[in-house]
Amino acid sequence: MRDAFRELERRAIERGAVRRNDILALMPAVAAMSDSHGRATPALRREFLSLERIARAAFTPGATAAFQQLVAGTGAQMRGPILLPEDDMPYWQMDGHPLADFQSARRLPSAADVVVIGAGLTGSSTSWHLAPAIRRKGLRVVVLEYGDPATQASGRNGGNFELIPENFLGEYQGLPIERQKWLARRYPWLAEDTVRDAADHQTRLIFEFGARNSARFLEIVKKEKIDCDLSETGWLRIADTPEEERGIRREVEFASSIGVRFDLLSPRQIRLETGIPARYAGRKAVPNGNYHPFKFVCGVLDRSLRRGVQLFSRTPVLGLSATRGGLVRLETQRGVVTARRVVFATNAFTSNLLPEMSAIRFYQSQVLNLEHVRDTIGGMTITEKKGDLYYNFPKARKYRDGEGQSRGMLLVGGGLDRPGHDPFLLRRSLTVLDLVLGQVSDRFKETRGQPPSRLWTGPMAFTPDRVPVIGFLRRPGFPPDSLIIAAGFNGYGGTYCVEAGRLAAEMALTGKTPAEVPEDMFSPHRFLTRRPLFV
Repeated sequence: MRDAFRELERRAIERGAVRRNDILALMPAVAAMSDSHGRATPALRREFLSLERIARAAFTPGATAAFQQLVAGTGAQMRGPILLPEDDMPYWQMDGHPLADFQSARRLPSAADVVVIGAGLTGSSTSWHLAPAIRRKGLRVVVLEYGDPATQASGRNGGNFELIPENFLGEYQGLPIERQKWLARRYPWLAEDTVRDAADHQTRLIFEFGARNSARFLEIVKKEKIDCDLSETGWLRIADTPEEERGIRREVEFASSIGVRFDLLSPRQIRLETGIPARYAGRKAVPNGNYHPFKFVCGVLDRSLRRGVQLFSRTPVLGLSATRGGLVRLETQRGVVTARRVVFATNAFTSNLLPEMSAIRFYQSQVLNLEHVRDTIGGMTITEKKGDLYYNFPKARKYRDGEGQSRGMLLVGGGLDRPGHDPFLLRRSLTVLDLVLGQVSDRFKETRGQPPSRLWTGPMAFTPDRVPVIGFLRRPGFPPDSLIIAAGFNGYGGTYCVEAGRLAAEMALTGKTPAEVPEDMFSPHRFLTRRPLFV
C-alpha cells in the first residue's frame, strides 16, 4: 500500500501537478493503513507527512482540499497550513433527516387554535407541552417550519446542556456580578443599589430557570425514551485568572444560598479529573453535560405528532395580520392559516416577522470536529478561555483504542461569535479556525497540526441584556394575548429552550404570563422603551 504513496510522489515530481483524483486514488491505501476504528497507524502518519513534504507544492486547490480531508478523517497531522475543510455539514445532521419535508396533511389547515412557528428546541418543546390538550380539550396545534426541523440553531450548536448562561463583559466575574455589569451598561442613570438589587433578583430567576430546564429536559428524555446520546458526566467551567476564580467562588456561594448546587473543584482536582493543567479553580454542575440536539428535537416532535400535533416543514411564514374576529392570519407559501394564538419560536429569525423585535440580533457561531482524539476529560463538557471556548466528546463516537485508551471525536465551538445582518447568510471564518485550533492544541497536545474533519456555522440570537424574550407582544390591532415570543437565547439554548417551550405552551393555553417569567425581566416590551420595567 505504501507503493501508492511512492507512485504519487514520483508523478508529482515528474508532472509538477497533483490533482484531486490523484489524491482520491489513495483512499484504498489509506483504509488499509488505518486501524479498525479508521485511525491512522504510525506508518500512515509518516506517509502523509512524506507526501505533503514532497508533493504539496504541486497540489491543485482540489488536491489540497482532498488531501486535508483524508488526513483529518484518520486523525493524522500536517505540517503545512490548515485550511477550511471541505465538509461543512453539522455533525448532528450527518445521518439523514427522519422528518425531511414532513407534511402532516396534503393541505395546510385553514384554522388552528395555536400555531407554533419554528421546529427547533423551543418549538418542539412547545408542541410537546401542548399535545396533552389535543385529546383533553380538542385543541388544534400546528407547527410551521421554514425549512426542515432542527436544521438551524438547534442542529448547528455544540450539543451542551448547561445549568446557567455565562454571557459576560470582559473577565467573567460570576453571574451576579455579570448581571450588574449588563444592567449598569444598559441603564447607566440608575442608582448603584437599584442595579445591585435588580441583578440579584435576575440572577435568582436565571438560576431557577436553568435548574427547571435541566430537570425538564432529563424528564422528557427518560419519559419518552428518546435516544439522544445523553451524557450526564458534568459541565465544568475553568477560571482563567484570579479574578475569574473569585467570581466563580462568589457564584457558587450565591447558588448554594438559593438551593442550586455546584461543586467547586481545585486546580489539583481538575488535573486529576481531566488532565488539564489548570492554574485556577472551576465549578462543576451535575447532571449537566452534552447530548445530540438534532436527535432530541426529532424525537420530541415524533412524540408530539403521535398525539395529534400537525407539522408542516418547508412552509415559510411570509407575513401576519389581525382579522376582524380577533384572530391572527398567517400567510405561507402553502396557503393561509388563522389562529387564536401564535408562538414565535424563531430565535435569530424573529425580527424577519416582527420588525419591532430588532433588538433580538443575529450572531454567527462556528463549530468543528477533530477525529480520534484521546478523551482525557471523562466525557464532560468544558468551558474555558474566558468562557468563549467549549469542547466535549459526543458519546456515540467514543471507543477504546488498542492500548485501552478512550478516544473519540472532539467537538469544539466558540472562539469568536460574530454579529451579522442576515441569519440565512452564514460564512465560515479561517481566522476563527486558527484561533480555536491554537487554543485546543494547548489542552490536547496530540491535536497540534491536526486538521478538522468538518466545520460548520450556525445562527444564534443575542439580546442587549443577554436575557431571553419570553412573553406576549402587544401589537396594535392584535389581541393582547395572541402573539407569544420565546426567543433570544444568547447562545445558551441548552440552558433555556426546553423550559421556554413549556412556558410558551402555558401562555398559549391560558393567555396569562407565568410567574416564572415576570414581565419586568422577560417581556419583549423592555426593548421598546428606554425605561427599565423593573423600576
